[in-house]
Amino acid sequence: MRLCLRPAAVAAALLVVAALVVGCGSGTEPITPAAVSLNSTSLSLTAVGQALQLSATVTDQDGGLISSPTITWSSSNTAVASVSGSGLVTAVGAGSAEITATAGAATATATVTVVQTPTQLQKVSGDNQSTTIGQPEPQPLSVRVLDAGNAPVPGVTVTFSVDAEAGTLGTGSAVTGSNGLASTSFTPLRSGTVQISVAAQGTALTSSFTATGVSPFAIELQFLTTPTAPQMQAFTAARQRWESIIVGDLPDVQLNAATGSCGSGSPALQRAVDDVLILITIEPIDGEGGILGAAGPCFIRTPGSLTVMGRMRLDTDDLAAVEAAGLLQAVILHEMGHVLGFGTLWPLAGLLADAAEDGGTDPHFTGARALVEFNAAGGTSYNDGLKVPVENTGGTGTADSHWRETVFGAELMTGFVNPAVNPLSRISIASLRDLGYVVSQATADPYTLDAALRALGSGRAVPLGPDVMRLPLRVVNSAGQVLRVIQP
Repeated sequence: MRLCLRPAAVAAALLVVAALVVGCGSGTEPITPAAVSLNSTSLSLTAVGQALQLSATVTDQDGGLISSPTITWSSSNTAVASVSGSGLVTAVGAGSAEITATAGAATATATVTVVQTPTQLQKVSGDNQSTTIGQPEPQPLSVRVLDAGNAPVPGVTVTFSVDAEAGTLGTGSAVTGSNGLASTSFTPLRSGTVQISVAAQGTALTSSFTATGVSPFAIELQFLTTPTAPQMQAFTAARQRWESIIVGDLPDVQLNAATGSCGSGSPALQRAVDDVLILITIEPIDGEGGILGAAGPCFIRTPGSLTVMGRMRLDTDDLAAVEAAGLLQAVILHEMGHVLGFGTLWPLAGLLADAAEDGGTDPHFTGARALVEFNAAGGTSYNDGLKVPVENTGGTGTADSHWRETVFGAELMTGFVNPAVNPLSRISIASLRDLGYVVSQATADPYTLDAALRALGSGRAVPLGPDVMRLPLRVVNSAGQVLRVIQP
């Protein structure tokens, strides 16, 4: 019997046979990801926001490369690093994390370390402030440490430094917080401009702040001869130091001074003075090796009996040696103290007892505040702590107007200048307060009345000579009217 199949039936039969052949044959296994490898197993990032690309290679069970595999990316700590669906790793914060690439059951990991590197030190607040001496600036000195992505860097130690004579810092170092900020406070101790240096430790990043100390007390210098640049610098430094010490304003005076009324060659002046005017002459005085300088007041105000105008002279025959020895500023600071009244206004204020000029053998200062500071510095052993000893040798212009050298040693306001140190002590500053000035004791130099310091000032000091100018004292009211003249 012969079967006849139509063409459509024949085609269907052939498809069935083909299917059976495939099903019964040896065919290939499905492609399965067996291993994942990354282009890097360790990434280091130095700034928040910085990104690096990871790429993954996937192979099958036979080691063949799988093209266009499906890969899932994940981060073990998204607070440190995030990863995109394409393997782009981005720093989020400091620390470490594991980035995992997954294809099927196969995985590979890379360790990501984020260590922020400071690249910027930005000033945030506190620059260019002006503040009364002895008062903290209203704004803190603040800086922010940033990385290359402008993100704040926490945990960085920032140091602040300033000349100790210029001011004090609330803290010398601070550690940046989560906002990258580090701050301190600043209190100026002298008039004029000062720089506060800032540095981020462990880096080369530095910056600086400018601060200006302002004293209500103003000293004006009027040069009758022309100083050299080093001399001008020394005068300016001395002026600023005294303005830092005296911090209380005095009433202005409308000065009317005739020619020669403040020493030989002084000019006629009709002007307001706030608070003290000093006329300065650098000229020959008595030849080399004599008087280094001389100074004193010539106009004083009432009420209060404090200086309105005074005179300073420096001997040109001695200046070269003084400058070479590094003593110029100490000499100027000392002489300026006499203009302000140290040793010159004591008798008028009733603060000098048993004066050598009157035949006394133990001249001493009687101001209560200076006595307290003298005893605190170690002076209680001297006359049971009841006197502040004043120089009893040297004659007019030295005796009765300086601290006693044998007791005070190297202190600035003895009749000698020391080649090593010349500290201006709390005792000297307190004596100005006894005269009636408002002062800042914080500006004093470290000083004690110990044997070592006295020895330092003994035998090696240079005598200033009779350096107090004894000029007629004209007592004037605020309008400049001369009420009386006190002869020397």
